[in-house]
Amino acid sequence: MSITPAAYLGSGVILMVAAIFLVVLRIFPKDEGVQLHNEWEETRTSINKSNTKKNFIIGILICFGAGYLITGRLLFAVIALIGVIPIAKALNQSIVNKKKSLMEDQYTQVLNIIVTSLQGASSNVYKVLEETVASLKSPAKEVFVEILHRSRTGTKHYEAIGVVAEETQWEDLKQLEMAFRLYDTTGSNLQQVCTHLLKNAYDRKGNKKYVEATTTQIRITGIILSVIPFFLIIFMRFAAPEFVEPLFYTVPGGIVFGLITIMVLAGNKYIKNMMDSLSA
Repeated sequence: MSITPAAYLGSGVILMVAAIFLVVLRIFPKDEGVQLHNEWEETRTSINKSNTKKNFIIGILICFGAGYLITGRLLFAVIALIGVIPIAKALNQSIVNKKKSLMEDQYTQVLNIIVTSLQGASSNVYKVLEETVASLKSPAKEVFVEILHRSRTGTKHYEAIGVVAEETQWEDLKQLEMAFRLYDTTGSNLQQVCTHLLKNAYDRKGNKKYVEATTTQIRITGIILSVIPFFLIIFMRFAAPEFVEPLFYTVPGGIVFGLITIMVLAGNKYIKNMMDSLSA
């Protein structure tokens, strides 16, 4: 009994829907805060391994489903599994970038709270940190809870900020570390320094949004142009199968299809590198 084109299409669509559903769950995970303390490195390694395994499975579904949907042949679906590792890495990076972006957005809120606390005639650094913790939301709240915890156990406040900045990879906190270090060592005006950092943070945030808006349009255009050839192949495979059959059942056709795929992927890689250089 031969398998009908509708069965091929249905199988491919089911695999792609399952993959997209899992991708959405991975890119928008439930917020679990930022775990710190002494076991931070071990916990982060464990979480990364768990994410890698899940994203590896998602990559298999995406590659196999796309290959099967486009070609209708198991051979090409298996060959498409070459893309599993790059897709898994991209999904891992998207989760990391989402958390970093959230913390970067909260940096201006952190500085606002510190400046407001200092304007209230509060010169006690620990009181300023306490007020900051009380006003923040996750994940920044957990970060400053840990900073306050370490400050109360004998670590200088600016050293605590620096260490936590390294552990959480929150680069903006290094500026705050510098401000508190200057205040502690030279007696500089902490309010003025934080006000200057706040103004600079707003400027960078505005520039970042402009760049993101511009690069997002280019990325979307690239995705659309990349999908069109494969969408046409899928359409022609069911509308006029004899027209595209040589692509998947002859050696020259397979070579042509491979070259098309490589050129599309190379174009996407070039666009990604260009957008990353603009966003840097």
